[in-house]
Amino acid sequence: MTLGERLVEWFLGSRRDLPWRRQRTPYTTWVSEVMLQQTTVDVVAPRFVTFLDRFPDIKALAAAEEDDVVAAWSGLGYYRRARGLRRGALAVVERFAGEIPSDEEALLSLPGVGPYTAAAIRSLAFDLPAPAIDGNVARVAARLFDDDGDVGSATTRRRLQAHLFPHVPEGCAAAFSEALIELGALLCRPKDADCSACPVAEFCGARASGRVSQLPVKRPPKRARPVLSARGWVERGGSLLFVERPVDASLLPGFLELPGRWGPEGEEAPDVVREVLEGLGFDGVCTYEPVAEARHAITHHRIRSVAVRADVAGPAPRGCRFIPWDQVDPERVTTETRKLLQAREATA
Repeated sequence: MTLGERLVEWFLGSRRDLPWRRQRTPYTTWVSEVMLQQTTVDVVAPRFVTFLDRFPDIKALAAAEEDDVVAAWSGLGYYRRARGLRRGALAVVERFAGEIPSDEEALLSLPGVGPYTAAAIRSLAFDLPAPAIDGNVARVAARLFDDDGDVGSATTRRRLQAHLFPHVPEGCAAAFSEALIELGALLCRPKDADCSACPVAEFCGARASGRVSQLPVKRPPKRARPVLSARGWVERGGSLLFVERPVDASLLPGFLELPGRWGPEGEEAPDVVREVLEGLGFDGVCTYEPVAEARHAITHHRIRSVAVRADVAGPAPRGCRFIPWDQVDPERVTTETRKLLQAREATA
C-alpha cells in the first residue's frame, strides 16, 4: 500500500465529525477555510453552522449588507476576513454567474483568495490533486520528506506541495488533503508527535533520520517594536469624535477609531494629537492630560495607546463624526479603540 493510500485509509476510519465535512461544497469549503484562519476548530464549529443558516449559499452572501455579514461573524474576530469573503462572493456572482470556479487562476483572481485557500477549494471541494499547505500540513510534509527548509517561506511550501503531488491516490484528492490536515492535528503534533500511532510512520524521512523533534524549521519572528499610538478624546454634547478608516486600508477598512496616529515612543502624545486634529481641519485645537491608556500587539509592534483629552472648534470635517456614547457599536470600532473606551469607562 502506498503512502497516499495508507493515509486515506486511516483518515476514513479516524476522521473527526466536523460540520464543514458534512456539507462539503465549494462555498462551504471557502467559508470554513476563511473562518479557520487564525481561529481554532472548537471556536469555528458553532459559528460556521449559524453563519450558513444566515447565508446558505454564495448568492445569499453576495446579496447581504456588509454590516449583517460582520454581525454574523461576531465571536470570530479579525473582521476583515468577513468583509473579504463578502467581496469575493460579489465577484463570483458578477463574474462567474454565482458558480465558484475550480480553475486556479480564476480562484486567485477573487478578493481574499490566496494560494492556500485556492488549493483548499480545488482539492477539498472539487477533488483535484492540489494539496493545500497550511501550518499542519507543512509540518507533516516537512517531516515526511525530511525537509529542513523554513516552512514560513513560500519557496519551501511550494517544494513541499511538489513532494506531495505524486502521492495523491487516484480519485481521492479530497480525502488525501483532509488526511494530511487531520494527521497534523491529531498525531503529527508540533511538540509531542505520536509516531507510534502514525499510519505512515514507515514512510517518514524525519523518523528515519531521528529528526522528528527538530522539524519543521521556522525562522524566529521579528522582534516586536514599541510604538506610541496617540489618540484624541474629543467630547461634545454627550458624543465622542471618531474617524473612519479608509475603505482601502490594509487593516480594518471602514472601521471607526479615535483620531490619531502611530509614532515612536519618544513623542509627546498631546503634541501628536494637536497635529492630527489640525491636519483633519479642526480650528482652535487645545489638548490636555491623558484620560485613558491601553496596550495591545499587532504583527511586529507592541502598542501603547494613549487617549488625550482635547477641545476643538467648528463642525466635524469630512471623514469625522461625533457619535453619541450609547450609539457606539463595539463591533465597528478597532480593537485599540475598544480598549481605550473600556479603560476610560473604568476610570470615569
